[in-house]
Amino acid sequence: MNARERFVAIFDNTMRERLDRVPTHVQYIREGFISKYRNNIMKDYKGKLFNNMYFDIPYILGFDSIFAPFPLSYKIKSIKIRDKDGKTIKIKENGQSIKQKSSYYEGGFIDKIEILEDLWANLKIVDNSHYLAKSLDFYEKLARYIFPVLMVGGIFDKVWQAMGMPIFAKNFQKNSNFYKKLIEFYAELTKLNIEGLINATGDKGRIITFLDDVAFKGRSMISKERWNQDFLPHYKEILSLVLDTKLIPIIHTDGNPTELIPSFKNAGFKGLQGWEGGADPQYINDNFPEFVIIGFGDVSHILPFGDQQQVRTHVKELMNILKDNRHFIIGPSTVIYQKIPLRNVITFINTVKKYGKY
Repeated sequence: MNARERFVAIFDNTMRERLDRVPTHVQYIREGFISKYRNNIMKDYKGKLFNNMYFDIPYILGFDSIFAPFPLSYKIKSIKIRDKDGKTIKIKENGQSIKQKSSYYEGGFIDKIEILEDLWANLKIVDNSHYLAKSLDFYEKLARYIFPVLMVGGIFDKVWQAMGMPIFAKNFQKNSNFYKKLIEFYAELTKLNIEGLINATGDKGRIITFLDDVAFKGRSMISKERWNQDFLPHYKEILSLVLDTKLIPIIHTDGNPTELIPSFKNAGFKGLQGWEGGADPQYINDNFPEFVIIGFGDVSHILPFGDQQQVRTHVKELMNILKDNRHFIIGPSTVIYQKIPLRNVITFINTVKKYGKY
């Protein structure tokens, strides 16, 4: 099977039985890792390249899939506000101001409804159909080698990041009108991007991932009751558009989202990428057997600090629990970063290919 067939088979009852091995996935590989190990990865490689390090490096390493962006269907002109020190800064819809001569973002500046209203007034829908089609045509050429899994921003993590945690906590507790309006704002932006994608390309991308961090390593950041009340109606509306096509929606979150899996399923999500910390693979497999699991590779301890035998043992343990159900795509739970040794990544992939065969 090629990379696209292997990934998509997990979501298809007929194709799943034809799987040759457990598929592999990575969110992305950070620039620090690429800079550190690029020469070692490339020096003896003689195969196909795409002249794009974002895809070339994970492909050479042996991953079947990676998250991939697509052009947005809106623009929002920045607005000027005053920060707590009285300094004038510019912000856009993410509520963050970039530090001059730095890639560091200072966030949490959408702290009152008037700022939100100003940003909303600057919202402009744009026709990016040409660029969307061009992006997906490029992704189609990659798909049999390394499958680009489309990604779009979600709702919850945008809300708390835009407000900043202290302001978010107060408004969340009060269930304020400002909090509700900010949810509506990010739900609309997400919906616009989905509509633009569908209108331009139909179901060409196959899989669409909603990036929405809702959990810490030990637990969810929000109770299932509040997620169901505040976010479920918006996701149901957005996912109804997705499910009317042949697109397959999944969700990404860091941390342990176990408590929210029934809610995600209710919304229409078919799987989740992440499982960063605290989640029990046996419990997930036993209680949600039809829900696709993507990730579970430990990036906090084993991959960055373990030896090669510990990496092999970790992969084999995950295979023993999750492989037979054929709803499993293995990979690092988050990104591959500079502190993860190249030898451990190679050992991880080689062990998957050895013990992941069907």
